[in-house]
Amino acid sequence: MKKLLLIAILALSAFSAKAQFYAGGQFGLSAGNNRTTFDVYPEVGYVLNEKMSIGAVVGFGYNALKDSYKDSNFLIAPYFRYNLLEIGPVTVFADAQLQISFWTNKDLILDTKDNGSTAGIGIAPGISIPVADNLSFVAHLGRVGYFNDTFVMGADATNVLAGLYYSF
Repeated sequence: MKKLLLIAILALSAFSAKAQFYAGGQFGLSAGNNRTTFDVYPEVGYVLNEKMSIGAVVGFGYNALKDSYKDSNFLIAPYFRYNLLEIGPVTVFADAQLQISFWTNKDLILDTKDNGSTAGIGIAPGISIPVADNLSFVAHLGRVGYFNDTFVMGADATNVLAGLYYSF
């Protein structure tokens, strides 16, 4: 029994010695044609092995068209990340995301306000480039899936995000 307990402790120690957490986030800003879009998405994750990670994003987004409407949303998005390939120091990955979003729309012309929530699921491709020890530049380059009651395929101001991640 003591040997079995010792083996279990050693196995857990070996697993936790390779544990790697990361924290950071992404930021998106777009302005022009009387439209402003702002997104900030803090993120934490855990590296399972060389190819796989799990994590979650908790974020806030804002979208406004001058003198017309203002939208804001709060979202929670857990994900599973799979590293597809490495090209030198660059890692290309895909995140399988489940997204829950709570939103508010305000129509400035009609002076109305609407609240609600939506869910979504899809894949978000991205790249990770190390810039220093334990620090990486990470960017998501669009997504494919069903988000906010709409099928999305490609990249626009609301899903091209970039940020820094710190690994510890």
